[in-house]
Amino acid sequence: MRQPLIRKTRHSYYSCQMPINTKYIASLEANRYFHIIAKANGDNVLFYTDENRRYFLKKYLSYSTGYFDTYSYTLMNNHVHWLIKCNSYENLIHHISAIPEETKKKHQKKFLLKQISFEEALEFQWKDFFISYAMAFNKENNRNGSLFINPFRRVEVKNDAHFTQLIIYHHTNILKHLGKKDFQNYKWSSYQSLLSDKPTHLKRDIVLDWFGGKAQFIKVHQENAAYYYDHPIALE
Repeated sequence: MRQPLIRKTRHSYYSCQMPINTKYIASLEANRYFHIIAKANGDNVLFYTDENRRYFLKKYLSYSTGYFDTYSYTLMNNHVHWLIKCNSYENLIHHISAIPEETKKKHQKKFLLKQISFEEALEFQWKDFFISYAMAFNKENNRNGSLFINPFRRVEVKNDAHFTQLIIYHHTNILKHLGKKDFQNYKWSSYQSLLSDKPTHLKRDIVLDWFGGKAQFIKVHQENAAYYYDHPIALE
């Protein structure tokens, strides 16, 4: 029998200066699953070219390694979705400790000294990722100002059904935002990578096992794609 992935636990939130529904700023706690949403500021877009998207994913891998695992994602023109699981406190300590002292960031040193919390350590890492990409994007496109809405959204995954829904929703998001029905061939989601035999940093084996293998993964997506398009679930 398939074992549950999600343990039901209490939620905790932190306050921010911008008015935003607290359900979108869940505390990033160790060993928990989260739906992360990054949106462009105003009418901006996050990507003009496929090279932008490749660079974005390369940056994401660099900043996510050691901090959290990724189960699914999708890149739209003006927003991005991820399903992630935060690393354990002990493993994050080990990861940051292994970084050469001369290249450790200030917030990484503070975390090792227990001057900031686990949640703050992950928030700093996410924000560094967004800033790094935005600086390169702005330079390339001769633009100024913020690129991403701050704070970025994070919603704790509530249960196993929510976990399943998110993966399907991410892969079929182009039905809603890009008007494309052939989501299986969209290059900028995790769908193809999860079905591929090529090396990946996604938690491929866990995801495919969760759906019961590749064939069932494809079948469930095909059966539910239209439903999630016609009946949007409260994920954003």
